[in-house]
Amino acid sequence: MPPIVLASASPRRSQLLRDLGVPFQIVPSHAVEPLPSPAEIQNPAAYVEKLAQLKAQSADNQSIIIGADTTVVLETAAGTEILGKPADEAQARLMLQKMRGKTHRVYSGVCVRCGTKERLSHQITRVTFGDFSDEFIAAYVQTGEPMDKAGAYAAQGKGALLIEKIEGDYFNVVGLPLGKLSVLLRDFGVDVASFWA
Repeated sequence: MPPIVLASASPRRSQLLRDLGVPFQIVPSHAVEPLPSPAEIQNPAAYVEKLAQLKAQSADNQSIIIGADTTVVLETAAGTEILGKPADEAQARLMLQKMRGKTHRVYSGVCVRCGTKERLSHQITRVTFGDFSDEFIAAYVQTGEPMDKAGAYAAQGKGALLIEKIEGDYFNVVGLPLGKLSVLLRDFGVDVASFWA
């Protein structure tokens, strides 16, 4: 079996793979993530799949490469808004204020490729935030945790206190839908459970 490569510098994604017992190497992607076009804003699933594909294509072709991307989508009166990683603390506060008391969707795209063979998929999870105060938001942003996270929060960290309800795959919210990934890996002859023996 070719080596498995995670084309991501995300410590969360690598920890999830380690927790599954999957042997892998990390080769961070240097792909430039384009901003979503108006059409992609209306089809976030295609957008995250495209970004996952770009990341997977940036690594060695002789390995089984995993690329992934996660984004947060919020429906507002003005329309659909894609919330990526905040540029600064002010933007992080604004994102969290917009999502306060509302339900948003977390989209993760996953691409697995080896040579010319490639498989793409995505997962969608609905997350409802509680109605927390501006002071709570400010305190959370001051921790620094939101700064490298899509939607400016970490469900697996202090950001868990923002969440009232999750409908769907929790691991998708963390950044890697493990069930979808396992199915894609099987197409490449990789049975995750075989690493547990």
